[in-house]
Amino acid sequence: MSEKFRSDATRKRNLLALGIVFLSSIFLYILMQAGSGLYPFGSKSNMLWDQDIQYVDYFAYYRNVLLGKADIGYSFTKSLGGSLVALFGYYLGCPLNLLVVFFKTEQLPLFLFILTAVKQGLAGVTAGIFFWKRFPAVSLRMRTLISLSYALMQYNMLQSSNIMWLDGVILLPLLLLAVYRFVSGNRKRWLFLTVLFSIAINWYTGYMTGLFAVCYFLYERILKIDKPDAKERKRFIKDTILCGGIMLAGVLGSCFIFYPVVVGLQKGKDAFVPEIFHLATHGSLLDAFKGFALGSYFESVSLYCGLLFFGFFLYYFFSRHVEKKEKILSVIAVMFMLVSCWFVPLDCIWSGLRYVASYPFRFAFIVIFLVLYLAARGVQEYEKVRDGKKMAAVYAGCILLFLVYHLAGGYGKNQLLLTEAVLAVYALLYLLSGMGKRKQAGLKNLVPAVLAVELVLNGIMTFQMNYEWNQDISAYQEYTARNAEQVAAVKKLESDEFYRMDTLNKRYDEESRCSAFLNEAMVYDYRGLNHYSSTFDGTTGDLLRDIGYSSESTISIVSESSLPADSLLGVKYLLSAAEVAGYEKVDSIPEANGKSVYYNLYVLDAGMEAADTVYEKTESANPFEYQNILFSKILGREVALYKKAEPEVRMEDQVLIFSIPASGKEDLLYGYVDSWVHDLVLYVDGEYRCNYATWLSYKIFNVGDGTKAHTAALDGYSGKEQDMTPYFYYLDQDLFEEVIQELKGKEMVTEKFEDGYVKGSYTAVEDCNMLLSIPYDDGWTASVNGKKVEIRPAANALMAIPLSAGENIIELKYEIPGVKAGIGLSILGLFMFLGICWMDRTKKPHALHKN
Repeated sequence: MSEKFRSDATRKRNLLALGIVFLSSIFLYILMQAGSGLYPFGSKSNMLWDQDIQYVDYFAYYRNVLLGKADIGYSFTKSLGGSLVALFGYYLGCPLNLLVVFFKTEQLPLFLFILTAVKQGLAGVTAGIFFWKRFPAVSLRMRTLISLSYALMQYNMLQSSNIMWLDGVILLPLLLLAVYRFVSGNRKRWLFLTVLFSIAINWYTGYMTGLFAVCYFLYERILKIDKPDAKERKRFIKDTILCGGIMLAGVLGSCFIFYPVVVGLQKGKDAFVPEIFHLATHGSLLDAFKGFALGSYFESVSLYCGLLFFGFFLYYFFSRHVEKKEKILSVIAVMFMLVSCWFVPLDCIWSGLRYVASYPFRFAFIVIFLVLYLAARGVQEYEKVRDGKKMAAVYAGCILLFLVYHLAGGYGKNQLLLTEAVLAVYALLYLLSGMGKRKQAGLKNLVPAVLAVELVLNGIMTFQMNYEWNQDISAYQEYTARNAEQVAAVKKLESDEFYRMDTLNKRYDEESRCSAFLNEAMVYDYRGLNHYSSTFDGTTGDLLRDIGYSSESTISIVSESSLPADSLLGVKYLLSAAEVAGYEKVDSIPEANGKSVYYNLYVLDAGMEAADTVYEKTESANPFEYQNILFSKILGREVALYKKAEPEVRMEDQVLIFSIPASGKEDLLYGYVDSWVHDLVLYVDGEYRCNYATWLSYKIFNVGDGTKAHTAALDGYSGKEQDMTPYFYYLDQDLFEEVIQELKGKEMVTEKFEDGYVKGSYTAVEDCNMLLSIPYDDGWTASVNGKKVEIRPAANALMAIPLSAGENIIELKYEIPGVKAGIGLSILGLFMFLGICWMDRTKKPHALHKN
């Protein structure tokens, strides 16, 4: 009974320690936020970079899904329409995200703060569980401090804006613990489950943690080898195959989510780019060690996780009590991970077999965990002998090490002083600890306090650098509230089942008119054209680029109207700070965020009769000719909506000037200049219009109409006249109106237009095709009068179906591609795991009988 009592008491103390880690992580994170003046403790926005640009809008959409207002399977808020399963699998799969349902749109910054704090606390808890089970001999106090250091490591400070990557930080310790329990006790269930959930919750970080789990298995399994004889080699091979089989079963088990995500991703980014294996490096290999300093924020990897445990990490390698084999293996492991941060091909492998242009070293949390793992071993060795002088010497050596790095490459003054000061305090504390038990007792109380102080200082330094230029939080809150009111007013005004709308001026819209805030349709639940995510649909992006909306194909950007294209794609309303050419202002809806509502008189419905030529591919580098060809193929005869204007071109001091004569008509005049010279500034009739030929800029721009002459100028042009091709075209208004009226006479009557479901009717004079302004996708099935019909790609990215003469009741339904196959693979993975367990169990009695 006494043994059981002691075991229960130990378990309770460990559980209490986990609770302390969780609450302490959150409390220290609050101090960091408050010390940096960030919301909710200051007025500065706590949303940074992509979190502000993209993720907060995804959470707003996810809230709509949870409230039954939207659908993850398919959404028309994703540009022209598309599945959001891949987006869910990368950004929104964490179960904690369900809490978003309790927060309104303008409260989402508060939700993101709470979610980040909770995730960091949980990272500390899972690390605590790992170190509790893996290093039970280490004192509870030090295990608690190591877990706290993991929760508040520099990776979490730098990547807190990429909140979905914190899922991998949380799950890594559980996955590695499952690997350890398999190696030490042949326990299979938790290995299977942790692999499954790591992939299902976030496949991207699950890939990284799974890759490291393989490395960790080899590390622990090699350490377990006593005598490398033939029998042991056979066991090693058997265990490796068994572990690999269980992990593969876990990956298959996750396919009920993972496989549909893979299918969805194939519509956009390339799965593999061979160029990642071109030999290159990130600076010097020694640069990685610079990242252990307080407030480390370099082009090289930042590995800060508490200077306290950086000392114990080094102590481990200096300890004479660690076996030579283990130390050699640990050196290999550390060098491999540091080389991965230096050698670009290895970096790309860890980053998902691709080169990442932003947020480098996404796998750095794995490197930091390895550092803390070996630091825990260092603590374990230190607590056996408690040689305070030796520990103080290690910290003194660290002081010299960081000083040398400062002289070689340079830290900031405050960064160096704080780093050296903290190391000096640790050196002093451990030096004093060797002078008696009373001093050791004082050390126990002071070390946690010093660690807490350095972690908070590191967080404040990092946040002050990263969030320095953030706007006031009220800018987001006021914008979302007013925009919601304006969009609601449009919806109340509109009675048609189908229409699209969008905004030409975005949140925090800068004068440059180059904005990445492109997901407002997802927030306010309307069908738009703009969209920005890593899970884009390539063909949709190509269509919008070729039409002339922007030069990007991986992002759907609409910041300038093109009246024929808008009409074809069903854009009925635009929110804009300036008048929209060809649109009428809706005076009954008040201005909001500086934007008014504009109405398109020429908008077409979701479907229209089209000639057989609509199935032919449209090609032209000239966006005006592209639109002419596209309308010609729909109509089955040649039409030229755009008529070419001949500008006079001249150069003046790196300013390229185009003078376009008046046509004498009210036809709208559009322009586009194609050149290899980028980063230009566009002026129209002497007035600044936008930054041009740069990332996020639009292609086609409206110049005015033909009633008077106009000038367009590109400032900053460093090329020659022959290095560019100008395209200036008048829209033939009379012909355009004739074409629109003809197409309106052939429109489908849309009865239902919902996410994943469309229903309409059309009475055809003869057999024909119905073109739908919906992107082609394998998930759609169509039926006409109850009979299934083939859906074919049309108009490059859209889809069309055949109709027969007479009345046609058209119905389209969307099913997520890969779901059935994914469920089948998950069942296969489960049976594979059960089969592995059964085979392993049946072999054991046979082996015992043989022995």
